[in-house]
Amino acid sequence: MAGFLGSLLFGSKYEKELKELGQKVAQDPKNLRLRVRIGDLLEKLGKRTEAIEAYHAVAEEYAKSGMLIQAIALNKLILRLDPTKSKIHHQLAELYAQWGKPAEEIPGTVHGEKAPPAAAAPGSLPPIPLFSDLKKEELSRVMEKIQAKRFAGGKAICREGDPGNSLYIISHGKVAISRQQPGKGRIVLNELKDGDFFGEFAFFANARRQATVEALEDTEVLEMTKEELQRVIQEFPPVSKVLFKFYKERVLDNLLAASALFQTFPPEERRKLLEEVALEEFPAGALVIEEGAPGDCLYIIKSGEVEVFTPDPKKEKLILATLQEGDYFGEISLITGRPRTASVKVLRAAELVRLDKKNFDRIVARHPETLKVLEDSLQTRLANKLRMLGVFRSSPAKEGMI
Repeated sequence: MAGFLGSLLFGSKYEKELKELGQKVAQDPKNLRLRVRIGDLLEKLGKRTEAIEAYHAVAEEYAKSGMLIQAIALNKLILRLDPTKSKIHHQLAELYAQWGKPAEEIPGTVHGEKAPPAAAAPGSLPPIPLFSDLKKEELSRVMEKIQAKRFAGGKAICREGDPGNSLYIISHGKVAISRQQPGKGRIVLNELKDGDFFGEFAFFANARRQATVEALEDTEVLEMTKEELQRVIQEFPPVSKVLFKFYKERVLDNLLAASALFQTFPPEERRKLLEEVALEEFPAGALVIEEGAPGDCLYIIKSGEVEVFTPDPKKEKLILATLQEGDYFGEISLITGRPRTASVKVLRAAELVRLDKKNFDRIVARHPETLKVLEDSLQTRLANKLRMLGVFRSSPAKEGMI
């Protein structure tokens, strides 16, 4: 009896809120978040069909406005309520593909005819990383593989040290990025909102999470796992190129900006560097560079692990260091023109980002301050080689060993 009365009370509360929201929407029909809330209330009242209709209408409006992330999140709600509506992702991809096209380019319209809302703003697709570069069929498949999740304010979405096997996009809400600092406790590094991505470094580098992400308010996110994305790539191999472009824009640029060698470069010059790189794969045991060989490129480790070594008269080799995701090597020989001073072998199957000397030289020539960084590295290299320690304060690339 108590449970029955409780449900009546909640029902009355939701009906009252629904009526109030209806009045607000009548005054502000373009407020899509209010219309989403109406769908939520309809669902809580058990009016599933009406809730689906409300969500679907808003999802179309989001897509027509170029707000694909929010539209995908609503589609996930619809599928949870009615799994038979499996074609909605394809319909959403169609709508998004039409965003910004002139009316005459859209099926069903003729020259001079008024274009539908999806075509209201001529121009390119909105700059949503990854999704804007996918073709319609690829986008539809990716949307199928994405999972939507909700987190209450104060809840952790992922924690520092966790495996990094998912990439997240915020469809609605706000999160804080924080990291544990020795002697300082937890430090907030950044706050992200609707449309922002997070978790990409650990996702691409096969590493553990470098920070904790906590919802600052009720937050909805879209989660894309490596396993599911790999299935999309197997079906649509060109998606791997789109993913590498996303990796360059989201991860490599941050790595270059944080390094002593590139940190003085303006963002536009770092982007020029990124446009010139290529991805190369090496199996375990492969020799990437050999001591004494010409230095015609540098490498940044996207994934995997490599070993830096040099011949040792007392034994087979002297291991100088082990490098992992995010480290880079080869820039000293590349710039000075001297032969490689150490060899690099792959310990764990690696994906390496290669930047050739001719492309690198064009950018570095405009930044003479880079030479000071290299001179410091060369001095460190000489001291370390003389002492034959094989132990470095950071990666050998940063210490000037190779």
